[in-house]
Amino acid sequence: MKKSLLFSFVLGMSGLMSVVGCMDGSKNKDYVENENIENDSVVAYPADSAIYGHLGEETGMSCIQLITENGDSLTLNKTDENTGEDGLILGEIANYTDRYAVIVTPDSQSIKTALNVNQLVSNWKSVTDPVGGFRLFLNGKVKTINEQAGFKYNKWGLYNCKLVLLTEINGQHGAETRNDTLEILSLTLDSLTVRHSRDMKIEKFYSIKPDEYGDR
Repeated sequence: MKKSLLFSFVLGMSGLMSVVGCMDGSKNKDYVENENIENDSVVAYPADSAIYGHLGEETGMSCIQLITENGDSLTLNKTDENTGEDGLILGEIANYTDRYAVIVTPDSQSIKTALNVNQLVSNWKSVTDPVGGFRLFLNGKVKTINEQAGFKYNKWGLYNCKLVLLTEINGQHGAETRNDTLEILSLTLDSLTVRHSRDMKIEKFYSIKPDEYGDR
């Protein structure tokens, strides 16, 4: 049922783990840092629990129909009937052609998180950081908004409906590559709010057009 959407470097794990290494991790952490290693890119990932696909025509006010990438059809409630809690909807549920990443409740009957991947793929500028921001492409490529940022992004991917950026920075011993995990708290057509897993900082972004910073 679960299948890589577009970003094998995270979802398939092989490309990412060859860069960041591997170690045992806690179930409630999406990455683990080894403080005894100067390069802080050592990370352990459990299996991705998200299901990937697009909306079906039976999607309505109270449920969505998800057509998975291998052709399965899932009808999922937007509200958990066992707890009464609404699932977290990140982005709009409107276009049948949009791709979605969905995490289901333990009984597989309802949405826990649903992320509109196509809506996430945009040009995001930080509200608070003058050089912060990134430009996501559907093929997994990513670029910094500001070339003076002092770092660059190499790839991006999804893991449990979280955004993972493979980032190259200048460390004590030269260029170092690490993965930065961003928990997506909210997503609209023109705004994105994330929580950085490394320091738990919440950061807000707004969508900009390519000509606002130079299409490169």
